[in-house]
Amino acid sequence: MIDHKELGDFMKACRARLDAEAMGFAVSPRRRVAGLRREEVAELADISPDWYTRLEQGRSVGVSRRVLECLSLALQLSEAETGHLFSLAGVQRPMEAVMPSDERASQVDVLEALLPNPAHCVSGPWEIEAMNAAAELALPELHGNEAGGNVMRMIFRDEGFRERLVDWESHAKQCLATFRTFYGRQQARDPRFRQLVDELTRSSEAFAAWWPRQRVGDLSPASKRFIDPTLGELRFTVRFFQPTEDPSRIMTVFMGDALTQKQLGEALAR
Repeated sequence: MIDHKELGDFMKACRARLDAEAMGFAVSPRRRVAGLRREEVAELADISPDWYTRLEQGRSVGVSRRVLECLSLALQLSEAETGHLFSLAGVQRPMEAVMPSDERASQVDVLEALLPNPAHCVSGPWEIEAMNAAAELALPELHGNEAGGNVMRMIFRDEGFRERLVDWESHAKQCLATFRTFYGRQQARDPRFRQLVDELTRSSEAFAAWWPRQRVGDLSPASKRFIDPTLGELRFTVRFFQPTEDPSRIMTVFMGDALTQKQLGEALAR
């Protein structure tokens, strides 16, 4: 089932952040619209203004791959945003790259082989399926009362995690953008996505403020730094992997620098 309202809201948000003057449109002091007008987007995408309006208003309008590609160019979408647009419209893109997996090794075996680097696997709306001993040490909040085994709850509801993660706001916004991409792909098939969004909208002021901005992201590597009261400073490069047989699953690996690996190794040996 296509979420026409979510699709329309996303297109409207993307339109609002474009610079009309920089894109060649006349801008007068009387202009009331932030970004481009609907008819300007329609002109750039070479489609009917009436059809575009109905699509953005969340009406049930069918779209083709060619039209979505034109809209992507007109709205100057990033690669991640283009993928999100296609997902919301229920149209498959020509190619979607995923990381290969080794089917001979079990999920737990892979996680344990990554020690002393923390690693965990999630599925659906970022629910923890498995995590290694180093992840239990580095991310104790994941199974706390606020998170309940969910990454997004940990990020937006656990104050202890928020205090330990340096530059929490920047990382939280990036995680939210990536989560929205997965939401767009899977929310029609998995009602837990909408349930989690509703829950976090009620329980987290930051989530409620940022979710309507319609930002999307991808699984790009990220640097994270924690100040832990027990383990000290922990520095990681976080990388993400998706198995081809089930793209709803994500393996997250926190690759520690030399000192971080030493600290975690010593803690695991106690």
